[in-house]
Formats: sequence, C-alpha cells, structure tokens
Amino acid sequence: MKKGLKITLIVLGVLLGIVVLDTLQAKIFDNSPLIKIRKNFKDGYVQYMDKGILVNHYHCVNNDEKTTWKSTKYACPIEESNTEEFDFYLSKPEIHNDIRFNDYFTFDNRKIYLAGNINQFYVVDGSTTMILKEFISNYNRTLDDSIKMITDKLEQTGALFDGGTTIYKSKDKDITLITCNKLSGNRNIYIGDYSLEKTDDMCK
Repeated sequence: MKKGLKITLIVLGVLLGIVVLDTLQAKIFDNSPLIKIRKNFKDGYVQYMDKGILVNHYHCVNNDEKTTWKSTKYACPIEESNTEEFDFYLSKPEIHNDIRFNDYFTFDNRKIYLAGNINQFYVVDGSTTMILKEFISNYNRTLDDSIKMITDKLEQTGALFDGGTTIYKSKDKDITLITCNKLSGNRNIYIGDYSLEKTDDMCK
C-alpha cells in the first residue's frame, strides 16, 4: 500500500472516530461535543455549530460545580416558582411629570422600559417580594419564561402583524405590558399602567 494512501486512511479513520465519539457523548451522555463553534453564550444558554448543524444547548452547573451539557429537549432544571403564590404589582410616585419611558433593565440583549409614571415593578414569589429585574436575574430561566409568568395573569388585548408584537392588560392590576416581536428583530418590552396604548415610536 502506498504511503500516501495509508496516511489518508489513517486520517479518515481518526476523523470517523472523533465523529462517533462526538455523537456518543453529545447524544447519549449529554456532554459537550468536540467539534463545535460556540456563540451567544449568555446565562447558561449556548447556541453553536456542530458538524455544520445549528444546535441549542443549556450549560448547567450542578451542586459540585461540575459542568454538564443538556440538549434543548432535556434542558437544565429550572427553579420553578409556586404559581399559586406568584403575583406582582406596580408602584407609582405621588407626583410625576415625566411621561417618557425609562430604560429599566437589559437582559439577553433585550430592553425593558418602564413608563415615566411607574416607580417600580414588584414581584411577589411565595414569601419573597423583589423588584422585576431581580426576579428575572435570580432564576435559571429565559426572559420569555419570566415574562410569560406575568402575562399569564393578564388579558391579551391586541396582536400586531409585524412579527408578533402582543399587548396585554389588566384593569384590576392597573398594568399594560407590550412585548415587541418585530421582523426586524426588536424584542423589547414596554410596561405602563392600564391607560398605556401602543404608539408608533414603540417597537421600531
């Protein structure tokens, strides 16, 4: 056998072995694949190319601080809130003149804006009361999951054909929450009292 052909077969054999091992540990043992180009590592979530295929994984750290990898199907365990004891409310300043939106919090490249007549957004989770940004930051869940816990207690009053921007309201809680979902990629969130209506300068 020619030396060049022999080297080629060895290289192919090694690559095949890596692919088999990569598949076994990623699919069976939920470990990190060997061949990958990671991107968008943020708060435990990883999206990367694996052998030319886009893969979504969650980066979990167990009690022993050892890193494991879980596929989207199995995801990381989420510290769930007791939904029966979950609630929220807005506080307003006694006097306010500024009706402009304030940049309240940025999470995963998305912004949450509070209307100028809102002082704070409080979340009651069981026996714990915290502000909204703490609630979003302190749990191992996505921003969408955190916001869904809130919108599940609101009434959907509108949906736009711009990619999926949705308006939620509750008269009893005196709240309006607008989740942008523009085709352009804008996925910011606006929160105000019940009187808030979507305007053209939102969700640009």
